[in-house]
Amino acid sequence: MTLTNKVVAKLAVAFVATSMMFFSVAPAQAQTVAELQALIDSLMAQINSLSSQISGGSSSTVCPYTWSRSLSSGSTGADVMALQKFLNGSADTQVAAAGAAGSAGMETSYYGPATAAAVSNFQVKYRTEILSPVGLVNPTGYFGPSSMAKANSLCVTTGTGTGSTGTGSDALQGGAGYIDEANFISSLNNEEVGEGTEDVEVMGLGVVAENSDIALTAIKVTFDIDEGTDKNNSSRLNKFADEVSLWLDGKEIARADASDFTKNKTGVYYNTFSLSSGAVIRDGDMGDLVVAVSGLRNLDSNDAGEEWGVRIDSVRFKDAQGATIQTTEGDMGTYRIFSFVSFATATDLGLRVRSGDTAINTARTIEVSATARTNEVEILSFEVEAEGGSDLNLDELVVVASTTNTTIDKVVSTAYLYMDGKKVGSESITTSTSTIVFDDLNLDLDAGDKYDFVVKVDFLKATSPFVSGTKIDAKVESSDVKNTWVVEDEKGDNLVTTDRSGSATADAHTLVTAGVNIALGNTSAVEIVDANNTAGNYGKFTMEVKVTSIGDTIYVKETAASTTVASTTAGLSYVFEDTAGNQINTASSTSGSFALKSGGTVDGSSIRIDEGQTATFEFVGTYDPTAAGQLRARVVGVGFGTTNAGTGSSQTATPENSYRSGNVYINN
Repeated sequence: MTLTNKVVAKLAVAFVATSMMFFSVAPAQAQTVAELQALIDSLMAQINSLSSQISGGSSSTVCPYTWSRSLSSGSTGADVMALQKFLNGSADTQVAAAGAAGSAGMETSYYGPATAAAVSNFQVKYRTEILSPVGLVNPTGYFGPSSMAKANSLCVTTGTGTGSTGTGSDALQGGAGYIDEANFISSLNNEEVGEGTEDVEVMGLGVVAENSDIALTAIKVTFDIDEGTDKNNSSRLNKFADEVSLWLDGKEIARADASDFTKNKTGVYYNTFSLSSGAVIRDGDMGDLVVAVSGLRNLDSNDAGEEWGVRIDSVRFKDAQGATIQTTEGDMGTYRIFSFVSFATATDLGLRVRSGDTAINTARTIEVSATARTNEVEILSFEVEAEGGSDLNLDELVVVASTTNTTIDKVVSTAYLYMDGKKVGSESITTSTSTIVFDDLNLDLDAGDKYDFVVKVDFLKATSPFVSGTKIDAKVESSDVKNTWVVEDEKGDNLVTTDRSGSATADAHTLVTAGVNIALGNTSAVEIVDANNTAGNYGKFTMEVKVTSIGDTIYVKETAASTTVASTTAGLSYVFEDTAGNQINTASSTSGSFALKSGGTVDGSSIRIDEGQTATFEFVGTYDPTAAGQLRARVVGVGFGTTNAGTGSSQTATPENSYRSGNVYINN
């Protein structure tokens, strides 16, 4: 057993004996748990101190030191030993008790359970800086980015190390070091710095340290407008840029105002950044040294598009032997071109409008009342997207709504605007104008996100001049999106017309006090082949037609007729069309049937559909063309009546919607 271990063992025995004596004190002299813990901590600190003195130094002599990789159970290496030494510098994070592997003076290069437990204690000790920012409550024992950052911040200046000079270079290892490579980072070229954008990377060098760890101490950076396209001879750097910053492997190492750069006689702007400790590149590793520029918030429009050149002229560094060296290796001294552009150009921002929910926008029959108002009925759905890299603020938008038979103010009393299910605006309709302006919205739209908008309206009582059968349509017009909507980017600038696009339209909805709503179910379209080749092939179309009664009980006949031979007693009317929408059927080449599948009640020659009930009919139509070609079938209306007059009764045709099956090609 070594002298150190013997002394530590004796101290441990003394500690146990002291503890036993302490705990055997009479109850009248009992102490609190906190006082007991304080005594234990004090004794442990004395043990660690004596152990460190005997072993020839404190475990904190590892500092200054910078950890550069995450460590976990099973990791090995010099950085693991350095971590154990660092943790043993504090009684509440020590790796092991005196005399055991991993304890002060007996650190190892293996990351085992004891090291993980010590790291957990370290995480708890600095909970607010390590655990809380990443949403953790309990320690993990994993020496990851958060733990590493805290350890590096504590170890960057602590201690001196054996034979050290007391500077950051004490953490460097190796011999006479030099920079072996300093080549352009290929991905950083011809970058754009938008007005008001921060820390845009404009150029960078991949710097390789050789034969020693190196600590960067000074970097000279130069900007020159003549290296770009000088359009207006305005060469003051601070007219374009706000700040210039330097980064090493994604970590900021220096920053300066653009006004701090010095202009020489040739019009070149330069600044030498002096660096503090922490900008270290390990022997054999490549560090990404990057120059970033923050654009001036209010860039003059005449300066937008101006190109500049930027270069790193030289790098000064210190190696492990303490030598200070300046180099102009590789691509140092060579310009990379970048440009200053408007905020909109840099972020590629825009506002786009599209039609939304088809269930709302597709033409339908809406029941209204002749005795009371009908509230908050959906008439238009549209989507708004904030494109690009800027948040937007939408303060005003315009919707156009019109009606048949009369003016909008005789049909609608109030219009409402909803965004993602939340009411964000309302407007009273008091004039005959079809333009509805939703203003003072102040809606924040996050960059890249889409938002669903719905327009709802309150309908007035359906009395003259607002009568049953009146139609209403609503839309968002492209011209309003471009010119009338009030939209700003996150800088508070109004979006130009070229950054706005899109429109949205809803079909005309029919307002009735009594009537039907028609919807299409399953459909099919097939070519029937004449196996005997004695006649031409023909198309067969099958469609489910769902008829819902609105406001009253209705009667629908199970009959179908082509519109070329339309019958006032037909329950359904249909047409065949080419792909351009031209009607092509004739009485001699078409046939169709219309039969109840479900819902409704057979009542004489008609099907009775009670108010609010839906009946599903099946239409089967065939068309026998004289020549090959593509065609489709379309339902154009359903006849119905409010009384059942029996066979031959006159019923009203209401082709308020058109429903179409798929196309089929006839090969005759």
